[in-house]
Amino acid sequence: MNILFIGDIFGKQGRKAIRNELPKIIKNEKIDCVIANAENTTHGRSLSIKHYNELKQLGINYFTFGNHTWYLEEIYDVLKQKDVVRPMNIKKTLEQGKYGTGSIVFKIKNKTIRLTNLIGNTCDVHDLQENPFPLFEEFLKKHHKEDIHIVDFHTETTSEKNAFLLTFANKVSAIIGTHTHIQTADERIYENTAYITDVGMNGGTNGVIGAEADTILNMFMGKSDRFKLTPANAPYQFNAVVLSFDDKTNKPKDIKRIFIREKVTTK
Repeated sequence: MNILFIGDIFGKQGRKAIRNELPKIIKNEKIDCVIANAENTTHGRSLSIKHYNELKQLGINYFTFGNHTWYLEEIYDVLKQKDVVRPMNIKKTLEQGKYGTGSIVFKIKNKTIRLTNLIGNTCDVHDLQENPFPLFEEFLKKHHKEDIHIVDFHTETTSEKNAFLLTFANKVSAIIGTHTHIQTADERIYENTAYITDVGMNGGTNGVIGAEADTILNMFMGKSDRFKLTPANAPYQFNAVVLSFDDKTNKPKDIKRIFIREKVTTK
């Protein structure tokens, strides 16, 4: 079984990358299921109903999210869909924790697959989250019978993502890091768990993690204490990984990085 996990889709150029590249990848890599992180899809923050439907038509089967999930009010309608997971460890006492689910189960080719979304301690969401480590440890005591379990771990630091792998290796099938938008070159299978620190980003290149650079550079230069996260209008990049699982043992047998840059003709 081959499952494609697509990194954060960022704005208009990210959607263009999906539209242009996904059909070819599904065919060439013999993909059985497509999962994508969609927290930045609509103008860099959250996911509108319109763009949810657009991505479904383009071939994405399931969606994960992160710290920008709740930027749009209509996200609550998106979170009602059965093919969507938002960070599981959002505090249930808060409004954001009352809608949607952090883990779903579905079947592909007679295999039972669980998809879970967690947000890390080092990702700033204004103290909305609980510590994902003990919460997920307790969760696995009751939910461990699926054939394949894929986790989107959405957080800031590489150290926390590595610590999550060491904590839950051999307990889940794959841990895919998201949020930082820079694809790492450390994909591997460690103790029967496929892993990459960050799967990367789908959006405009030559900016800052998919965004126009001007206000962000001003902040780094000390000229401002804030920035605007405006999607870059630049040639796109497509970032994803292909997860291959053994049909008999259900264990991961390969994780393959995909990095495609839009070809631009110059006059």
